[in-house]
Amino acid sequence: MTVSVQFPDLTAGEFDGVRARLTADRPDRLVVPHEAHRWYAASSDPDTVRGLVSALRAAVEGRRLSFDDEEALDDLSQEYADWLEESAEVDDADAGPIMSFSVHLPALDHDEFGALARALRADHPRRIVLGEQRGLSHHELSERDRIAARVPGIRAALRGEQVGIVDALPLLALLNDYAGWLSANPAG
Repeated sequence: MTVSVQFPDLTAGEFDGVRARLTADRPDRLVVPHEAHRWYAASSDPDTVRGLVSALRAAVEGRRLSFDDEEALDDLSQEYADWLEESAEVDDADAGPIMSFSVHLPALDHDEFGALARALRADHPRRIVLGEQRGLSHHELSERDRIAARVPGIRAALRGEQVGIVDALPLLALLNDYAGWLSANPAG
């Protein structure tokens, strides 16, 4: 299970407390932090995923982008550019804030997640705490290099240029990820 925490992200100290809480009764449980400057994390609803599948398919097939395709790729390009710029400003050696973490073996059950969300909102009532909901949203967690590799192909498509094979491969991988999620979650 992936838990996202934003506004504010968790500090390293808060995360240590969360990890201690989640492993107190289950010492073999894995709780893995995803520092905001090292990992790009996104959650997309099914309509957004469908729009991105259409746009990415047009880009890798070399077809002219529709208005909706262009809008979806432009939003994605801007989101990537903003995150890459922000993440580059933080030294990788720094722990940095933690915007999400994964809980495995076992994952959190519904009651554990509810108690955790309440605890994380105790000092920050407006903090957003989201738990992965299978089938309801697509979750991505990617390293900086993977995000950076997607940008040239997206920008070429937005300029109306043919996307070269090297730039198309990262887009094809993302397209396969999104299309695979839609196939596995047809109700979404």
